[in-house]
Formats: sequence, structure tokens, C-alpha cells
Amino acid sequence: MEIKYPEVIVEIANSHDGDKEFFFQIIDQIASFSYPNLSVKLQIFSPDTISLRDYEWYEVYKKITFDDIFWNDCIRVCNSKIGKTWIDVFDLFGINVVKNNIQKISGIKLQASVLENQEVIQILHSIDLTNIRLMLNVSGHSLKKIDILLKSFIKMNPKELILQIGYQAYPTNIEETGLQKIKVFKSLYDYKLCLADHLDASTEAAIDIPVYSLAIGCDLLEKHICLDREKTKYDYYSSLCYEEFESMFSKIDNFIKSKSGPFISISENEYLKGTLQIPISSHDLTLGSLISIEDLKFRRTSQKGLSYQEIINIQDKFMLLKSNIKMNSTISSLDFKKASIGVVIAGRLKSSRLKRKAVLPIMGKPSIQRCMESCLNIPKIGKVILATSTLDEDAELEHYLIDDERLFFYKGEPDDVIKRYIGACEKHQIDVVVRVTADCPFVSEEIATVLLEDHFKSGADYTAPKKYSVGTSCEIINVSALKKVIKYLGNADLSEYMTWYFQNNPNVFKVNIVNLPSKLIRDYRLTLDYQEDLDMFEKLLTALDGKPINIENIFEVLDLNPDISTINSHILLKYKTDKKLIDFLNKVTKIQLSDSN
Repeated sequence: MEIKYPEVIVEIANSHDGDKEFFFQIIDQIASFSYPNLSVKLQIFSPDTISLRDYEWYEVYKKITFDDIFWNDCIRVCNSKIGKTWIDVFDLFGINVVKNNIQKISGIKLQASVLENQEVIQILHSIDLTNIRLMLNVSGHSLKKIDILLKSFIKMNPKELILQIGYQAYPTNIEETGLQKIKVFKSLYDYKLCLADHLDASTEAAIDIPVYSLAIGCDLLEKHICLDREKTKYDYYSSLCYEEFESMFSKIDNFIKSKSGPFISISENEYLKGTLQIPISSHDLTLGSLISIEDLKFRRTSQKGLSYQEIINIQDKFMLLKSNIKMNSTISSLDFKKASIGVVIAGRLKSSRLKRKAVLPIMGKPSIQRCMESCLNIPKIGKVILATSTLDEDAELEHYLIDDERLFFYKGEPDDVIKRYIGACEKHQIDVVVRVTADCPFVSEEIATVLLEDHFKSGADYTAPKKYSVGTSCEIINVSALKKVIKYLGNADLSEYMTWYFQNNPNVFKVNIVNLPSKLIRDYRLTLDYQEDLDMFEKLLTALDGKPINIENIFEVLDLNPDISTINSHILLKYKTDKKLIDFLNKVTKIQLSDSN
């Protein structure tokens, strides 16, 4: 029966000390080993994409790194002399070397401190890994966190997924080797396990412990190498020399002792905290805005800060930035405040197609009052503001306010609706505005809730649905984004078509287009602009026969009574069908960024 030897991954790490000649001498020594199932692992990174300059090891990183041309040649030599090459990926530089050599490598390893580096992970998702083994070092992470992390990496569909234990501090104590995790992982996961111990190489335990791990259930081993510990400057602490590698499989003495220690030791946890690549602001962030993945890069730093998931969790609670954050800064929970969310209904009495439509009665109640009632039903909002112009003809609208302490009246810019919105929001201290137009008497609180939650979760500037029944939806906009439009353009004379200023400028704003649940989507027209709309609303409310006016009941009536919806279904939306208008809006609402922006 053929004996299958477990793979031993010999890691050169940084024991080459930045010397290319020394590097190739180590490769030659690995190639001379008698063990039948060997591979080599290379650590590839750039000082500027693994850390900021304030990190304590930054200057050392500069001394021991090579350019991509060297690494391409090194991978070729390793394959020729040893056969299998693994790459230890830490940052964008390393993942790009992998991408350029994907046909030449056997596996990719991610350290525990890299597993949430979204820069690396996003590129990894774009690489075909069907012929590549992917190894994840999960030291320092709880079982709950490991389950969450695995979901993302399983989707990459690698040839094989391997979990690794052992954290990379030099040297680790024997009690912190982590062999007690092996049986736990074996009972929970159907993946191979690898041990990467970093014990003091001058002790017998450095040779014994890998053998113990195989006895308990590990499938692969990873071990550092150097030519001479006395002459090596970096990564020599746990690196075995030639003779020690040759005798590694004969040792078993320290098996019992190696099982001790907690699942996550204090120093292991501290090491993870100290080396974790955490979110850093990739540019200046503005107070009143939300944070998305587009605003972040991931680096090791001496600064304290939140993880990406912690940022998302905070924003899920409807929090946003309470102050400006400079580029290259970490994010703190103290940077957030509870967002003031309000609805602003833009409405005037001038209307050419249906005179004074805002105050026309629908089943005895003015349309604008039905709109206000719908908006007051939206959860999480503090105020609802009816915002009209300063013209005398629109002052009458104030008399239609319904009796609710959350409802306010505001008079502002007649034609520049964005400036009117900014004025209303500044007066009432609103951070995030739910944009509604007064010609929508039956705005859906259900749709508004979905959009609000997704807006904060995604860290957007602007959120809108992809498909919806006209008149049922709204848009969610950060007031800081409204101000940015005026900053760049001075005026927004066509901001009655406010949507264009955001959706037409995805290079300026974080635009979030949401797929609503199918139950909230139909193709009905539920906006008031023509007499046919008014006639349809009258019949709709008659058919509702006193049932609560919500999107579920409205759709149920219209689904069962197509004769009602056909009253106004022939009317087309000009801003969706008039090509001349669309081309014009696309042109005049475009923000042209200069280098100074």
C-alpha cells in the first residue's frame, strides 16, 4: 500500500533578509530535502500597501521587499526546483503578483489579519480559483466569526479550502500552539487543517509539536526555514535548519503538553489586534455623510479604530458622521451621532395640466393632506416638512397642514428645489432627507423603510428603488450630498428633476439603487398630474371601502379591478419617455470634476 505523506509547506518568509542571492540559496536547500511531498511558500507584499508609515515595522518592510519582476522569476525557479509554490498574500501588491502568476502557483494563503481586507478580497473574487488551493489562517477569530468569514471565501469556489491554526508571533509559547483547536475544527468543518507553529526553533518542541498535530488530525504542516539562525536577521526565531527538518518526523515527546492553553490566548488576541489591517479613510470624509467600502482602504496602523463590520453595525442603527475625518484616519464610534431623518415634501400650487392639483380633494380630503398622512406613517422619521416657494400664491398651502406636532411648513427658493431642500433641512436640523413630491398622495411607508435601511447599511449618499409604481416611492438623500451639488454647480435650476443630479454623477456621489421586494412592485400609475389620475384615485378609494390605505391594500384592489388602473395607464412620464428632455437633463446635470476637486 502506497504511503501518502502529508504535505509540508516550507516557508521562506523573510529569512532571506532582503538579499536576492541568499534567497536562491534557501530555495536550493529546500530542493535538496529528501521528504517526498514538499512545497515552498513565499511572502509577497509592499511596505506601502501592507501598512502606513507610522507602523513600527514599516522601515523593515522597505528593506526586505522586492519588485514584481523578481517575484515572477522567483516563482518560476521554485516551480522548476521544488514543484509546488504557495503565495502568502497580505495586500494589493501581493494579490496582483498572484493574479499575474495564477497559472504557476499551487495555493494562496491569507493570514488571520488579512481575512477582512476588502481590497484584497474584492480582487480575489475576480480571480479564477478553480485550480488553486486557498488556505485561511483563522487564529485569533472566534468560531462565530469564522463561520461568517467562511461564507465569503466559499463563494470564490477554490479547488480546495484549508483552515490553518498558529499565529505568527516570534517565538510563541508551547501553551499557545493551539493543538486543542484541531478536534474542534474537525467536528465542525469538512476542511483539511494545517498547523503553522512558531515555537522557538532552538527547542525540541519546535520539531515535536508538528508531529503531535498530525496525530490529532492535521493534514498539512507549515514550517519556517533559514540557512543559519546565527547569521539570519529576520524571521529566524522559529525557522528550522536543514538537519532539523530531516529529523522532524521522528519526534513525539511533547504531545501532552502541546494540548494545553485556551482556545484564544491573551497574547494571540493582542497580536491579532496589533497586526489587523483595519479600515482607514481613503480620502477626507465629510460630516453628515455615511461610510461605504468606497471610502476605505485597509492597512496595519498604530491608530485604534473600528473594524468594517463594526462600522456597518453602527450605521445600521441610523448613525452618521458627526464631524469631518481626515484622509488616512481610522474610524471611531465617537465619530458617529444619531442621524436626524426627516421627510421634505416639495409642493407648489402652480400646475399647468391640472390646476391647483395639490389641494384638489380625493374622496373629500385634499391630495396634499393625504400625502402628509402617508409621510407621517414612515418609521424612523422625526419631522415632515411641506416645503413650498416664497411666492405669495403658494402661501395658501400652509392652511392645509394637518394637526400633528411633527409637521412643519417652510417657504424657500421658488425654482431651485435643491436649495429649498437645503434651507428646510438646515432650519429643522435634518441630516438625511426622505424626498417626496406633493403629487404623490399615497407614498408607501413600507418602501420608504426598505430604502432607509439599505441607505444606512450601504453607506450611500443617495438611495432610490430600481423599479416601483410611480407615486408610491421616495428617495433618500444625505443633506451633505445636496450641499455638494450646490458647491459644484452653484445652482440647480432643474432640480425639480432632482434624481438626475445624483444618478447622473456616480463619480461624485455614492449612488445606491435598490431592488425592492416583488410584493412592493407593480406597474400602476399612482401620481396626480391629470384629471384621469384624480378619477382613478376616486374609484380606488371607493373600492378600498374603508380599508387602511397602504400599498398592500392598494395593489390588491388594482390587481382585482383592472378597469380602475386602466383609467390613467395610458399616461406616460415625460422624464422617462421624452428623449429630448432626457438628453438635455443628462447634459446640464452632469458635474465636471477638475483636478482641484
